[in-house]
Amino acid sequence: MLPTSRTNRLGWLRILLLLGCWAVLGLREARAAGDEVLVIYNSRLPDSEAVARHYARRRAVPDSQLLGLPLPEKGSLSRAEYVSGIQEPVRRHLLSRGLAEWVAEPRPRGSGRPGPAGDRVRLTRSSIRYLLLCHGVPWYIPQDPSMRSSTNGIPPHLQRNDASVDDELALLPRLGFDDPIGVAPNPVVGATNGARLHPTNGVFLVTRLDGPTPEIARGLVDKALEAEARGLWGHAYIDLRAITNGPYRWGDWMITNAATAAKRLGFETFVDHQPATLGVGYSLSQVALYVGWYDSGVTGPFYRANVEFMPGAFAYHLHSFSAANLRSSSENWVGPLLARGVTATLGCVAEPYLEFTPNPAMLLERLGYVGMTYGEASTAARPVLSWQTVVVGDPLYRPFGRPLNEYGQSLDAADDPATAYALVRNANLQLMAGRPADAVRDQLEGQRWATRHAVVAEKIGRLYWSGIRVRKALEWYELALSLTNATPMQRRRLLSDSVEAHRVIAQPAEAYRCLEQLIVGSPPDVDVQELRIRQLQFARELRDPEKVAAISNEVRRLNRNP
Repeated sequence: MLPTSRTNRLGWLRILLLLGCWAVLGLREARAAGDEVLVIYNSRLPDSEAVARHYARRRAVPDSQLLGLPLPEKGSLSRAEYVSGIQEPVRRHLLSRGLAEWVAEPRPRGSGRPGPAGDRVRLTRSSIRYLLLCHGVPWYIPQDPSMRSSTNGIPPHLQRNDASVDDELALLPRLGFDDPIGVAPNPVVGATNGARLHPTNGVFLVTRLDGPTPEIARGLVDKALEAEARGLWGHAYIDLRAITNGPYRWGDWMITNAATAAKRLGFETFVDHQPATLGVGYSLSQVALYVGWYDSGVTGPFYRANVEFMPGAFAYHLHSFSAANLRSSSENWVGPLLARGVTATLGCVAEPYLEFTPNPAMLLERLGYVGMTYGEASTAARPVLSWQTVVVGDPLYRPFGRPLNEYGQSLDAADDPATAYALVRNANLQLMAGRPADAVRDQLEGQRWATRHAVVAEKIGRLYWSGIRVRKALEWYELALSLTNATPMQRRRLLSDSVEAHRVIAQPAEAYRCLEQLIVGSPPDVDVQELRIRQLQFARELRDPEKVAAISNEVRRLNRNP
């Protein structure tokens, strides 16, 4: 990624916070429906049509709003193929079905951005807001050096006509107004009113159901619907690079604000400030939100075949070529994240330059505070169009469509274990509103889920830890570890936190024991050398020659065979 050259149940009744008010305000907007979606698939690929029809059934999209196009069976197509094979057929379909209307406008000479020959056409009416591209539809339009256009005012490094299919299609309401050479400003960037995100204001909301396999693509709507029904639960993980100045500071600034957005939504938020990306042994558990940067391909805990993504999870890794190959489960980021269970993600097909990448904080704020759909929020979060972004996921997905207290009450009444996550989010929102931590902790301890779910027990332990009551924190960590609903990665974090707690209160034998459990339970690709070195320190504190000798030998072996 390059910078541009210019450098207890009563608790549910206590959540009348500002954030809650924002969520309720979001619900006042018109609910998105399947009749606002045009579903586009590759008619040459039966799997592509199957994805389209599955989505149409789940979201009640009328048959007249399924459009099959005979497209290349690969990820890219030329500019000419895009115009003749996608752009014009989509426009003709919308016109012929009475779904939209364009009017021609003469092009003023010598004014505005240059465009293709002929009159400009502006969309004046549309019952379609969303365009959904299905697995099998190409995603990239490569650079065409034969294309010529005026480049006045366009910096040399932006004089390119390569783009994502999705970003070009978004500008279909303004055909002829925008030149395919260089970027086009997004006319609705930063919008907070969902009604403004309409084609008559110049932009279609374009996402796609895609991924390494048709089954993955088809499942995106199923996971979105599950999260809408039961809520989006889990934790948020934010991976910064500790950049404080220079042209790359913009990336850390956006991601720092994404962390703030996650916290203000009540998610238990873990922020890593180290320059390197998360290590393979990082305790990435029960993931609802992830935002990070800046590896070229999937690394660290995401490289494992099993990642604890929750239904409805959103994940975004900022990198220039994160979406270069949507069909790979190992290359770049978008494909692998989808293969490992994420529900919504986005990325770039080619170098976008840092300032022109989607703003993840803006996206999360509009999803969470305003209650927008994923299609709306992802469009409002993009500074430019006619560029390099693809957005993968159900455009109608609305993960925060109901207030938190409604979700919590219905889950608790059904004795649903997901109640635990709602309780933790509620606790975090109360803390942000200024309620004393002791009062929030005592309220959590009074919940029946405190001793039934590891997520609540861990949160209580963390609250005791922050209050410097280490022994009480350890009691709750041990309780959480004893519960069968603690996930493997959560257990890893609990054991790591327990080691530190035992160290603080001078219990080297217990710290040694927790480290042994941590090492034995580590995934096979985790380097345990650092853990063994820490264990050796505790063995020396115990003055146990046998343990010291055994661990020393193990450290030497690991040094010889890293």
